[in-house]
Formats: sequence, structure tokens, C-alpha cells
Amino acid sequence: MTPKTVGGLIEGGVRVTRSCQWCRDFGEVDLQRIARERGVGYPMLDHLPLCTNGDCKGMIRFQAHRGMRAEWLMTPEGQAKFQTHSDWLFQTKTIETRRSALKQRRAAATQIDGRT
Repeated sequence: MTPKTVGGLIEGGVRVTRSCQWCRDFGEVDLQRIARERGVGYPMLDHLPLCTNGDCKGMIRFQAHRGMRAEWLMTPEGQAKFQTHSDWLFQTKTIETRRSALKQRRAAATQIDGRT
């Protein structure tokens, strides 16, 4: 079983990556820096911060890699929280896209009618 704290991951020689499912941002996690800033007891299990890549509204998930095996650092409750946020984000993006298309159609119709 994979350790769930920063100190446990470091001691276990586990490599951790972060990824945003929405914008596809991906990278290695510097566990040593987290241990210095937050302490070795800092929990990585179900830690789901918002993405900081530009204006992305996605959530970051952490994945532990040991050899060829990988597992998300999430419990079923964390997975449910992540899924709820993903559903909200998809719905929000769909609404924004529809509103933008409607504004463009209205602007085009206004120009055709000669109204400004």
C-alpha cells in the first residue's frame, strides 16, 4: 500500500506527479519542497487543489508511481468530490460556449439588419 503523507512517500521512494484533467497540465511534484513548507506529516490523500495554469478551473489530482505501478492518491470520497467538480466544470463550460455562440449570432443578425 502506498503511504499517504509527504514523509511516507519520501521514505518509500515513491515518485508523485500532478495532473489536471481539464487543461492537461502535468508535472512532477517536489515532495522535498512540500515537506519543508508544510511538514512531513502533510497528507497527500484526497488533496485536490484548483489548477493554477492560467484561467483553468480544473482540479489537480496527485498520482503515486512505484515502479510500473501507479495509483491516484484518492479515497472513494475524494473521487466523488473530484467527479462532482468535473461535472460542474463541464456544465459551466457548456453554458459559456452556448452563451458565446448566441451572442455571436445576435451580433451577426444585428449587422445584417443594418442595426448597430
